[in-house]
Amino acid sequence: MQGRMDSPLTALGIEAAMKLSEVFPPFGKENCAPTQSVPTVGKVYCSPSGRTLQTANILFSGQNIVCEDRLLEINMGSWEGRLQSELDVEEPALHACFWDAPQHYSKEGAENVAQVTERAVEFFQEIAERHQGETIAVVSHTVVIRSILFLIEPRDLCDFWKPPAVYPASVSEVELIDGVARIVRFGCTAHHDHNHSGAY
Repeated sequence: MQGRMDSPLTALGIEAAMKLSEVFPPFGKENCAPTQSVPTVGKVYCSPSGRTLQTANILFSGQNIVCEDRLLEINMGSWEGRLQSELDVEEPALHACFWDAPQHYSKEGAENVAQVTERAVEFFQEIAERHQGETIAVVSHTVVIRSILFLIEPRDLCDFWKPPAVYPASVSEVELIDGVARIVRFGCTAHHDHNHSGAY
């Protein structure tokens, strides 16, 4: 469980980011292809975590990258750095609640999914207003990305972890026209093979 804890990308993570940098934007593979050519990214926002900054610098080398605390991953408190197998033994009910009933998950000294959603949605609405008509990139983490996507295609918090997944080094694309947002791509991984057990 990583959360706010940080570590550099593994060799596998660097490879995935490099593959993405070769085809982004745009890329046009199968059902992950955007409906039209994607203009050059004008602004890049990034979580200040080292692993996201490393990814952003691979993807957008030479561009100004703006760090934004609201894009940080969920704070998992004392669980950070722990194996899920350990939590299954030490705090089985609470650990199961995090994955199976996130609407009820609450841990002292940590964030819950609803709190992450609040800051992620605030960020999205702010940049949507600030960058009307522009193409921007956001480099962040699973819980933040899913929170933004579920603002656009609402689902109950109890279904937060249900598919589709947001894999490491995947791309999600949102189009905003005349104040109406739609998801063009959700966790697209056409640029790399995610069927492995290695860590990023």
